[in-house]
Amino acid sequence: MNVAQGVHPAGRLEFATETTRSRLSRQRKSGRAIRLAPGLYALDATLPPEKVAYQHRFAIAAHLWPGAVLCDRTGLSGGEPVDGWLFLCHPEPGRRADLAVPGLTFSVRIGPGQLPGDMAMPSGLFLSGRARALVENVEARGRPRQGKPARQAGIAVVEDQLDEQARDGGAGRVRALLQQLDVISGHFSERSVEVVRSRLAALVGTRPDAAFKSAKFAARLEGQPYDEHRLQLLGRLVDYLHTVPPVPRPALGGAQRWQWLPFFESYFSNFIEGTQFGVDEARRIAIDGEVPAARPQDAHDVAATYRIASDPELAAAVPVSSADLLDLLVDRHATLMAAREDKRPGQFKEQQNYAGGYAFVAPEMVLGTLRRGFEAMSSIIDPFQRAVAIMLLLTEVHPFDDGNGRIARLFANAELSTAGQIRIVIPTVFRNNYLAGLVGVSNGAGNGQTLHSVLDFAQRWTAAADWRSYEAADAELKAGNAYMDSAIAEASGVRLRLRS
Repeated sequence: MNVAQGVHPAGRLEFATETTRSRLSRQRKSGRAIRLAPGLYALDATLPPEKVAYQHRFAIAAHLWPGAVLCDRTGLSGGEPVDGWLFLCHPEPGRRADLAVPGLTFSVRIGPGQLPGDMAMPSGLFLSGRARALVENVEARGRPRQGKPARQAGIAVVEDQLDEQARDGGAGRVRALLQQLDVISGHFSERSVEVVRSRLAALVGTRPDAAFKSAKFAARLEGQPYDEHRLQLLGRLVDYLHTVPPVPRPALGGAQRWQWLPFFESYFSNFIEGTQFGVDEARRIAIDGEVPAARPQDAHDVAATYRIASDPELAAAVPVSSADLLDLLVDRHATLMAAREDKRPGQFKEQQNYAGGYAFVAPEMVLGTLRRGFEAMSSIIDPFQRAVAIMLLLTEVHPFDDGNGRIARLFANAELSTAGQIRIVIPTVFRNNYLAGLVGVSNGAGNGQTLHSVLDFAQRWTAAADWRSYEAADAELKAGNAYMDSAIAEASGVRLRLRS
């Protein structure tokens, strides 16, 4: 019996019958057919057996259990296998034993067929609807045998899923789930239905008298939801930093040695964010108080950044608690963005913000993620490593409408200043390297090694530069390619030069 037709790298699926068994056996011996399971073959496949089985997974399931529902943990995964298992339910399964094929095992149980809210899948199968998937995963039905994963995800995962539904769809999504639950409730255990119903009700204002398994869900009910993915990124960075020996770089030589560092730090911090002036004009703005008539807001950005970076007290102020972090962020942003009322100075964002399609932390999760993120980095003692961690936290959260990069760099440098360490300057030519370090963490490329390396180089470059006078610093920056556009520099093979 042919279930799939046509030429495909996964071949065509065929279940053996009395009349085809011998032929299929011969084709297997000749290399034309792959035996996936007793009586189950794929003809003319060019892919490895595991990929062949995966490509045909719905057709195999539909042949053995027509109209079955992809349920339990598979229902939460969108129909994808979980730990190499595909879980199904069927009102009257003709076969109840598990079926193992290369790389995948099918497991069926007796359960309701298609219900309202279930979604159609290929080959006449269905996927548990949102409300149904939540109910199905509340409690396990006995202990799974050795070597077989649990079919149900458990209450903690259900609560995590509810947190995601509330985050993505708001109160409207929650009410829709309650309506779906009412329609299908008669097909499931009263306890499982009530567990889901009580938590949905809590999301729209009626909190149950129950302890919650999910920290994310509990935080949402307390009005402090957080972005777990961002905290995981930060946690991996923190773990990595604990493996790196500290390399202290004290700011020796007296105040004269570093006199012009705050100006150039402020100049570059604004330039790489698009607030671009010639360095001489920026000097007149920041030092002499000159305000160009055509660009008063841009001029304020440069002057305000310099005001914070050059004030010993402001430049070295660091938060000592999560509540202090929020207060200090509001204060610094209010100063930095004072000339831009449209950017809501001193107010956390209310709209989602992006960079190149990458979404930062959702507005409702800003406070919770900042609080928990600050607590997650509390075990780091080394000032430079704390600077790296706070840089990542503030960049990933992006707590304000604008000014987030400058805020992150100011807070990172404050960790260094308060410990008497050399601050970090990111010159224009190094912009792409700096952003690549941050993007690498965002994309899960390592645990932050690149970001740490980039900031370490930037600090070493800052330590080597001569900041005693404007003229000396300017000449050295020109010689070291610091002012060069990063894209042009990258295309032409020019790099930031570290003075020996």
